[in-house]
Amino acid sequence: MAGKPTSWDLETDVVAVGSGLGAISAAIVARDLGRDVVVLEKAPKLGGVCGYGGGEVFVPNNHKMRELGIEDSDEAGRKYFEFLSAGFADPELMDTLLSNCKDAIEYMEQKAGVRWLAVEGLPDYYFPKVEGAHSGGRYLSVELFDGSTLGAMQDKTWPMTPHIPPGVLHREMYAWGGLARVTEWDYELIGKRISEDQRSFGPGMMAYFIKAAMIDREIPAYLETPVRELVTEDGSVIGVRAEREGRDFFVRARRGVVLAIGGYDHNKELALQYEAMLDWNSACPPYLDGDNIVMGGEIGAAIAAVPPTNLAMFYGYNIPGEEAEGKPLFRASWECGVPHAIRVNRKGERFCDEATYKDYQARLRSWDGQTQQMPNIPPTLIFDQNYRDRYPLGSYMPGQELPKELVETADTPRALAEKLGIDADGLERTLARFNPPAKNGEDPDFGRGSFAWSVRLVGDMSYKNPCVGPLDKPPYYGVRLVPVSVGINSHGLKTDVNGQVVHQRGHAIPGFYAVGNSAALRDLGGGYQSGSSNMRAITWGYIAGRQLAGKG
Repeated sequence: MAGKPTSWDLETDVVAVGSGLGAISAAIVARDLGRDVVVLEKAPKLGGVCGYGGGEVFVPNNHKMRELGIEDSDEAGRKYFEFLSAGFADPELMDTLLSNCKDAIEYMEQKAGVRWLAVEGLPDYYFPKVEGAHSGGRYLSVELFDGSTLGAMQDKTWPMTPHIPPGVLHREMYAWGGLARVTEWDYELIGKRISEDQRSFGPGMMAYFIKAAMIDREIPAYLETPVRELVTEDGSVIGVRAEREGRDFFVRARRGVVLAIGGYDHNKELALQYEAMLDWNSACPPYLDGDNIVMGGEIGAAIAAVPPTNLAMFYGYNIPGEEAEGKPLFRASWECGVPHAIRVNRKGERFCDEATYKDYQARLRSWDGQTQQMPNIPPTLIFDQNYRDRYPLGSYMPGQELPKELVETADTPRALAEKLGIDADGLERTLARFNPPAKNGEDPDFGRGSFAWSVRLVGDMSYKNPCVGPLDKPPYYGVRLVPVSVGINSHGLKTDVNGQVVHQRGHAIPGFYAVGNSAALRDLGGGYQSGSSNMRAITWGYIAGRQLAGKG
């Protein structure tokens, strides 16, 4: 722990550590309530994980649904979240989250100028399979954001993400055929928007928040200023020791510190330990080093967890040579959501509905107690020329040569299996079983295409079953997959209903708050829904900002 310095380099009321949705939401609210705020960010750009992501916020019965005449209710939303939690959520935290999320979202529209859009036609993950799930409208995205309005901050934010096509709104993506028909999108319009820095998805959403904080409210932000330690006095957090321009940079926080720096995606040792995996990679910017665990642990903060088996972890790959901020860029593999592709284990067998990651993620962690192995890890993506004629692989469009370092190719499934090191007999049996019903759009083994969410997002709507087609046209292709996280970790700092970090002995630590992915997901429990991470970051940032300003 850092001792109290003889003098502070900077004094303020609130120190927001990080610059994603959680930190900036807390900063905006605290500033609106009359407190001085400073933002400290490790990375060279503002925006955190949201600025690199899909930019969805999941809010049941939100005001934009009502404006469109889409019916929903708080009760239905609560039932859905209770289903997601699988009994692992803290009831008080879930109640606080759901009781405040709509107020937080509306506040950011009315006070911070965020232009929300309800995403029509994109169902909840489990619609229509469970009570409380909805057919569409609970997801919120944002209108296009004009990057030039950021002024000096324009070049200090993420203008686009390598994971999501830039300059496109959800409704346009669906009108153009979805991710499966990306080759048919309006690239003239997309190119024009890119040249004009018209931002969408995560970069667009984060830009609204950064403009509200740094431009409209003139909250100072210090980039490339990693916080290394919390400064305490008599058990209270009173500031931080950061590093700036090669030296210590002590910042006094008269009201407190809010930690919103994500989790441990790029701390492989912590990730392997906490997530119970044999390998770990991330699609996030390479600045999530588990500093929340380290700094919180140093002052006695409790670490809490939810089960890792059904959060937001995918399998994907790194295209040779692709990097993000100087480190390999890992892409989540959505290819199994379209026809003519499957995923198999080392025995060459299918083991899941490949189009729905909520199904395959849990099955990946299956444990064989007789062999002491996880038989479905690592999986392999298998597809044929039907697939190559129609769909991309990552950034490679149909007709482009695929890198040999990434993709194995063979004229027969047996030859492909031998190259990939998987059971050849098993792969042949799998295709012999899969192909006949697949020609009719059927998957009797795993019901692929039965989740409306995956059909809408990644399916090819020109098919009888948008997610199913046979693999019967040589040559055949295979890609070895690795785990790819998107920042939703199972372990984090334990917090209370005020967003305040809890000590190992059970009391709240004065002056210390954690929000977003730095805080354990005890408000969500044992499951996940796209957009809920961004929702909880904004909501707990809103709550913590009020607490830090003394208005909770």
